[in-house]
Formats: sequence, C-alpha cells, structure tokens
Amino acid sequence: MLRDRLATEFRSSRGEVPAEVRPLLEALVRAPRARSILVWLDKPRGGAACLRRLVDDDLPLTHETLDSAGSGQGPALLRATLVHLGALPARNEPLAGLQPWLERALAPLPAQHRRTLHIYAEWALLRRARRRAARGRFTPASAAAVRNAIRCTAAFLTWLDDHDIPLASLTQGDIDTWLSERRDRRHVRMFLRWAHERRLTGNLEISDRPRDEPHCWWSESEHWTHLRRCLHNEALPLDVRVTGALMLLYGMPITRITVLTHADLTGGNTPHLRIGEHPVALPPAVHQLLQRQADHTEPISAVGRITPRPGWLLPGYAAGTHHSAPALARKMRLHCLPARPSRNTALLALAADLPASVLSDTLGISISAALQWTRRAARDWNSYLAARPTEDRY
Repeated sequence: MLRDRLATEFRSSRGEVPAEVRPLLEALVRAPRARSILVWLDKPRGGAACLRRLVDDDLPLTHETLDSAGSGQGPALLRATLVHLGALPARNEPLAGLQPWLERALAPLPAQHRRTLHIYAEWALLRRARRRAARGRFTPASAAAVRNAIRCTAAFLTWLDDHDIPLASLTQGDIDTWLSERRDRRHVRMFLRWAHERRLTGNLEISDRPRDEPHCWWSESEHWTHLRRCLHNEALPLDVRVTGALMLLYGMPITRITVLTHADLTGGNTPHLRIGEHPVALPPAVHQLLQRQADHTEPISAVGRITPRPGWLLPGYAAGTHHSAPALARKMRLHCLPARPSRNTALLALAADLPASVLSDTLGISISAALQWTRRAARDWNSYLAARPTEDRY
C-alpha cells in the first residue's frame, strides 16, 4: 500500500518520478512503521505537501526552490532529509536563512531607512557572517546575533524618525538622550561607526557599559548533588544526564555539547573526550554514561533510523541533524539543571586549578575568557557566595 501510494503521489506532469526524489521514496518504503509515513503524507503543511507542490510544478529540487516554498518546520525537515540522503548538497542553514529573513525584516521600514539598513546589513553584517562561515562554524546562535543587530539598528532608526532627527543631523546630545532611554549599545555603536566611515553622520561616541560579573552559581554541596544526579539517577533522561555531567564537570556550553560526535569519544584504558584543542581524560562513570548514550541512542527520524551513519552523540529530530541547543536548554531547565549556574560553577572550579592557557586549550574557550575566569578564581569567591542570599544564586 505504501509503495503504491508513494509511486503515485510524486509524479511530475510527464508521469514520472523525478530522479532527485527517488532516493527519498526508496528510503521511505523501507521505514519500519509504514503508518508514520502515511501520516506524513497526509499533513497539509508538512514536507510531503511541500515536495508535492514542487513536483507538480515541474520545479527542480534545489535549495533555491525549497527557499521559495516558504518557511516552517515542514520544508526545513524535508530539506534536512534530502541533504542526509545526498539528494541535496549540504549548506550552512543558519547563514542561508539570514537573507530571506532580512527582506522580511526590512519591509515595514520607511524607504530611506530600508535602503540604509539594507546596505549596512548586506555589506557589513552579512559579509562578516559569510567570512566567519568560511573560516569555521557559523551556528544558529551566530545567526541570532546578526538578526539582533539588525533589529536593534532598525529600532534606533525608528527612534530617530519618532524624534524627527535625520541621520545626517544626529548629534552627541541626541545619542546621550537615546542612551538614557535604551539599553543596547554595542549594535548601534557598530552601525554609527559604519555610518561615519561613509560620511552619513558625524563622529559620535557610545561608551561601553561595564560588564556584569557572573552571579548565578551553585554552592559546593549543590554542585556535587546535581553531579550525582546526572551520574546515578536513572529516572532522568539519558541526554539530560550526559549534558548535565559535561556542564557540571567541564563547563561546556550546550551549543558545543549538541555537536559532539561519536568520533569525539575514544575508549581504551584511558577514555577521552575531545572538547577543545586536546582530548580530555574522562572519569570512568562519565565515560560509561557517554558510551551508553553513543551505543543505545537511535535517530528520531524514520529515515535516520534506516540509513545509519556514524554521527551525532545527541541526534536531532530531522535525519542527519544534531539536537537543537535551545530545545535541549529548555529540557535541562525542566529537570532543574539550568546551564548558567552549572557552567559558571564548573569554570570557576577549573580556573582555580589550571593556568589560563591550559584552560583555553582544554575547553576550547578564548584566551581572554580563560584569563577572566582565572582572575575571578583568584578572588575570595567563597566568602562572596556565602554572603549572598540563597535565592540569588539561581
């Protein structure tokens, strides 16, 4: 039944299944639960409906045609599955999604600000983003930072309109008035520097706001209690235990944990996990936990399960993808293991024992961040924490 329906659902106007669609259909036929595929076929806004429209219109199956099919979970999951099967080439999705988002974000702005912000976004922000993607990882968090910069700049330009201030006539007094009403400085400072270099405005200053020190911590007893939960509490989901252990021991951010692969974990007499530049030795209990995750966790997607490949330690919902960092962070909070106090406590403990250069190489953090943590560890934080009310540590 499933094979017959798949053979008729995705025929082009020429009466044949396009060659680039066949790998997907062959994988779907092999799915262990045919009912789940039938449900997918019947979803009005799912990936099957998106693929059906493209085939009916005789459009080639490319990233560009999928972009034109609209946003939403259906096209996104279809794209990930096609990339996993090799029907589409891989691409950096966070970076690729910025261009269509920019067009939507600029649409409500007045014409003069739309033009200025489009040039700034295209030639400053997106250009920098493309360079960063070419050098290494450009993550969803990186794309979120670009979108935030555009939103903040758009809000600043709207503020100028509300106060009848042309960009060319902007004064330091106007900037000081804006600073008294707004909190964001960094993104607007970047925009004003760019505008001054192009003689769109004068040389205006926005001073840096002093950085707040970390204020979310676990006490020593809380730290060890949460670590014991992660190592020994079988009632917790396995991915929560793995993530919590790595945060509490090594201060790893969730964005880094989600992209760990089986290749990052090595066994033998001295098991290791690659976190930064060098592998880090794992305590036996932590290695057993990670090895259990690697051995017994299956991909969530039906296509991912029938096309096994060495991949992510924490597989995601779509075939070939890793777990979403925001979704995992929400799951950790639901189990009373928020990331910020867990990471802060671990990093402070490590910084008290390791030089900044070793901390940077081992954990893969910048040398400036490592230096900040070693300076904090050199202070008398124990008395500081003891003086704080218990509820403030959360």
